[in-house]
Order: sequence, then C-alpha cells, then structure tokens
Amino acid sequence: MKTRFLMSRKALITAAIRNVKNANGDGFGISSTYDLGMGVSFGAAYTTSDRTNEQVNYSTAGGDKADAWTVGAKYDANNIYLATMYSETRNMTPYGNDDCSSCVANKTQNYEVTAQYQFDFGLRPEVSFLMSKGKDLNMPGTAASPAGTKDDKDLVKYVSVGTTYYFNKNFSTYVDYKINLLDDDDQFYKDAGISTDDIVALGMVYQF
Repeated sequence: MKTRFLMSRKALITAAIRNVKNANGDGFGISSTYDLGMGVSFGAAYTTSDRTNEQVNYSTAGGDKADAWTVGAKYDANNIYLATMYSETRNMTPYGNDDCSSCVANKTQNYEVTAQYQFDFGLRPEVSFLMSKGKDLNMPGTAASPAGTKDDKDLVKYVSVGTTYYFNKNFSTYVDYKINLLDDDDQFYKDAGISTDDIVALGMVYQF
C-alpha cells in the first residue's frame, strides 16, 4: 500500500508538471485598434487570467496571475507594409523542451518589426526581426545555472528573410530563412533544450 501510494503521488506530480504549460484559470482580455487613415493604424491589447495551483506550485514562475499587454503600429499602403510591436508578459511564457517542463518565465519583453514590399508582378520579399527576452528567470537547476539563481536570457532572437510569390489570388509559394541569433555556445540553451539552429522553410499555399 505504501509503495502504491508513493507511485500514485509521483504520477500526480508528473501530470501536474505536464499541465503547467498547457492549462490556465479564468481570465479575460481586451483589445482596440485605431485607423488614422493613409495606411497608418495602431493597436493595443491586454489579457489576464488566474493561474492554476499546478502552475503556481510546480513552475519556475511565481504569482497567482498571468498577464500580458501589447502595443503595435503598422503602415500598409503603396505596396509597402511596415509593422512593429512591443509586448510584455508575466508568468505566462513557457520555454524549453520536455526536459524543462516546469520552465515558465517570470517576465518577458518582446519586440518584433517587419518590412514587406509587394511588386506588381507578384513577388513579395520580407525581412523581420523578433526577440523575446526572459527577465529574472528562476533557473530550474541546470549545469549552467544552479537552482535558485536568477538571470536574464534571450529566449527567442532571430532575423527572418524570405519572399512569397503569388501566381494568382489563390495560389502562392514561399521561401523563408530564419537566422537564429541565440548563442549556441551558451550552456543555458543546451540545458533548457532551446534550439539555436537556423531554419529554412519552403512551401506552397492554395486558398479556396
């Protein structure tokens, strides 16, 4: 009976940790956009939700609430598309692979900017930069960062260069090259299972 109880308790803890990144409590969100005309618009959004007991007790992020807010702006006219966004999250952003199943950032600061141009003959090149920096991360205990230590780390950081070609309004093809800017010599990324590889993507899209 004692062995069975210990096994059941271990199974419950394992299940709780698995739900840390996939579950949340009740919450709400609001958003608003404003169009200035001439292709210029702005937007903002906010969301908050309760965290489950499992998220509070078994993740690396403390706090009873998960929050996020974002602001952004774009210009979309004269075949030019420019957009930028800044956001912050608290107790919301998971990172790492299954070996870092309890890894949730206390806070992240996120930046994104993209530029595209639509040529009349169907070609649409684009370049983007995206970064998500984790702040005051509670390290789960790795070779690079002993348990109990805190640090700031880039969780995502890359430049994306690509292009899309539109054969017609329904059919297009694209190629995209993601240049990963994370330091592949940093032991943190190896311990957390965060990829530092570059990625090339090819695809075709048909829209009905």
